[in-house]
Amino acid sequence: MAENPTSLSPTRGDVYLVFGLAVASVIFAVLYVTTGYWPFQAPLWVLCLASVAVTVPLIWRRRYPSQVAWIQTAIFVTAQFGGAMEPGVTQIILFMGVYSIGAWQSNRRAALVSRTLLCTAIFIYLVASVLFQSNGLSDMTVLQVTASFGVSLLTNIAYFGGAWLFGNRAWNQRLLLDELLSANAEVRCQEQQLTRQALDLERVRIARELHDGIAHHITGVGIHAAAARRSLEKNPDKARESLKTIESSTRETVDELRALVYTLRDTDDASTGEHNTKGNPGLGDIPELVDASRRSGQQVDVVTIGEPRPLTPITEMSIYRVIQESLTNCRRYAGSHAEVDVRLRYGTSNLEVEISDTRSPGGLHEESHPDSEPPAKQPGLGLGIIGMRERMSALGGSLEAGPKSRGGWLVRAQIPYPRNVADAEEPAPKTKEPAPDTSTMIPTAKAEQ
Repeated sequence: MAENPTSLSPTRGDVYLVFGLAVASVIFAVLYVTTGYWPFQAPLWVLCLASVAVTVPLIWRRRYPSQVAWIQTAIFVTAQFGGAMEPGVTQIILFMGVYSIGAWQSNRRAALVSRTLLCTAIFIYLVASVLFQSNGLSDMTVLQVTASFGVSLLTNIAYFGGAWLFGNRAWNQRLLLDELLSANAEVRCQEQQLTRQALDLERVRIARELHDGIAHHITGVGIHAAAARRSLEKNPDKARESLKTIESSTRETVDELRALVYTLRDTDDASTGEHNTKGNPGLGDIPELVDASRRSGQQVDVVTIGEPRPLTPITEMSIYRVIQESLTNCRRYAGSHAEVDVRLRYGTSNLEVEISDTRSPGGLHEESHPDSEPPAKQPGLGLGIIGMRERMSALGGSLEAGPKSRGGWLVRAQIPYPRNVADAEEPAPKTKEPAPDTSTMIPTAKAEQ
């Protein structure tokens, strides 16, 4: 059995207990002597000394419970044979000694053996005391002597049996408290670990938000800056228009940074406890996103198929980020004047988003746009498509990305509707739509932009 974690040193409460019991025993000794109720063979000062001697060992009852109980019993029996022990409070003192064995003895086998031998010794003492006093009981019948012995025996059984049971109960309660403290410490440790994991996930989320939001604008700023540099002397109006676009993009970048900081600072609404999505983009911001791409020279065609359904803010933001990241990649790899098709298809159970460009399989083509420069091949951070796929997976959806056989790139994301929307809405009526570009996509392609 493991050692009890509670401190075994004497406490202030132990000192108060010993002092109170010693004083009470001395007072009872004085009262017994004054009233002559109990025949003592020793003077009063010896009685008081015996009361203090049998009580003081209780100070060390936590560290040495068995030794304390045996010392108390030895002092009590010796004083009893000498007629120098008051029989009132000392019974409580002996009770505390036996109780301490059960409550504080860490070796439970030793506690069992110690109490068994102690109770056996006390029983032998009772028998011996009856035999020793048999000469004084000559005027009593055998039945009376037996009854007197039975009263003493049952009284001691009640005292020391109760001390035994209550001691075991205290030990079990202490073990339970130890388990609760250990469990509480483990919960606190796990809470700290979860907090660290949440911080790590938050850092990843911040990196993804920065990549998805800021990279989109910075890419456009770089393209327009190059166009303005080339057109500054030959076509000042074109350069002026590019500079205006740069100014607009930088303002949008600052606004998105401000919205991101706001979201990170106020993640939970104080009054409702619901997630605060103020400042996060949604489907209503897609036209502005498309306009920004068109200002950079891209030919973006947006088609909505089916009856739009209500979506959760996090779903709308995830779709927005997929479209934003795809347009950024189209601009970066297919060129600023690429033709891009964006389709939002509201199906019966999920929403499908497709973004495809017209890139040629052999490389990049910008000859028809002399005012623009071919996009430089820049190594990506690997967060683009990975981040989109993680967003979709977190919401129970999926994302595929890969080259098309006729040239270009296709990103297809599918995300299920919220359960309440899927249950409440009837299947959307079939709408005549252009054939999807699924046959031109290589499903097993692992390339990522």
